[in-house]
Order: sequence, then C-alpha cells, then structure tokens
Amino acid sequence: MKSFVFNNFGLKITAVFLALLVWAMITGRERAYLEQILEVSVEYINRAENIDVRVRPETIRVKVKGTSKELERIKPNDFKVKIDLAGVTEGGRLNYFTEDYLTKPAGMGSLTIHPRMIEITVKEFITREVPVRIRYKGNLKPGVVLLDRRIVPEKVKIFGYKSEVSAIANVDGSEWINLAEIDSDCIIKVPLRKENDILKFEGIDTVDVHITVENKNLEKTAENDVRPK
Repeated sequence: MKSFVFNNFGLKITAVFLALLVWAMITGRERAYLEQILEVSVEYINRAENIDVRVRPETIRVKVKGTSKELERIKPNDFKVKIDLAGVTEGGRLNYFTEDYLTKPAGMGSLTIHPRMIEITVKEFITREVPVRIRYKGNLKPGVVLLDRRIVPEKVKIFGYKSEVSAIANVDGSEWINLAEIDSDCIIKVPLRKENDILKFEGIDTVDVHITVENKNLEKTAENDVRPK
C-alpha cells in the first residue's frame, strides 16, 4: 500500500493539483458575475384611430448582470417595453418611466436601464369642412357682362393634424381663372391646392366653377345678321 501511494508520488500530486485547478476555474466561471447589454424595442398598444404616435427613443438599452449560467438562459424576447395608450385621444407630450413598463423574466437580478424616461408625442387627427376660394385674373372682354358665378361644392373636407388644420380658413384652387378668355356660359373644373398642413382631401379634390355671362357682342352680331341688306 505504501509503495502504491509513494510510487510516482510527484506525478500523482501534479494530477490532483491540475484537477483541483480545472474544478476551480469551472466553478469560478459559473459563479462569476458577468454583464450583457440588450436592445429592447419600445411598443405601444390600444392606440386610438384618430391619433398619431411618435416614440423617443424607439429602443432602450438594458444591461443585465448575472452569472454565466443565468445570462446563457436570457433571450432578447424575454424583455419588453409595452405602453398602454388606452384613453389617450388628445394631442400632447407624455412621459413614462421606463422601468414601470419593462417586463422581464422572473427572478432576474441586477438591471441597468437607459434611458430612464420614454417620451411619447401624440397628435390628434381631425376632419374639417372649409370653404373654397377661387382666384381670378384679367377682366371680361368689353360687352361681356358677368351675371353669376358659383362654386360647386362651396365647401370641402380636409384631413390633418388638429393643431395644424384648425387654423386653415379656406382652401384655394390651384389654378387661376382668366376672365379674359370667357365669352359664354361655361363650367371650369379647378383642382384644389393641397397645403403642407393638409394631409389629404376627403371625398373630392376638385370643384366646378359655374360662370354665367351675357355677351352683348353676340347679340349685336345676331341683330346685324337678321337686318335686311
């Protein structure tokens, strides 16, 4: 027995030392605390149909600290930031603490979150009915008298952000009507000019301008044609 223990004693001691060293390295790695940084998207739910939502920032950084075994089990989908916008209908700027809306795996250890605050800007959409304004240039020819002019329809519906379209008093036609070219009754189709504040027209984006005139020049020509020569 004695010879068995002391035979190649140095090699056996070295083997035991190496085994202990490997065990210490493995267990030390498992127990050592490491850090992992995850990018998490900011989501929102229950948005009202009449609002537009802008989120700053769109992603947050989560720094997780734990053992190597704990970090190996972590997946990016385990963390979510989801903000409920139920009941938010008016425009404005809203601030939310990130940690209040961060969901994470149960038993998760130390976390560092950046940024700590999420800013959500809400803009309300509205539809307004405003009158149409047609612009004219030039003058009617001598002998041509304007009897009536009508815009059909007189009002149109515009759609956009409430803060912007609320100040719009009217919508202009995109083209001028040259009165010098009119010598008889006519209907002129005029496209509407879409300002930057108007996202779209609801329904129609053109109007018909009905112009009624009396052309005395034609009456004189007709009289001359019927006079006996």
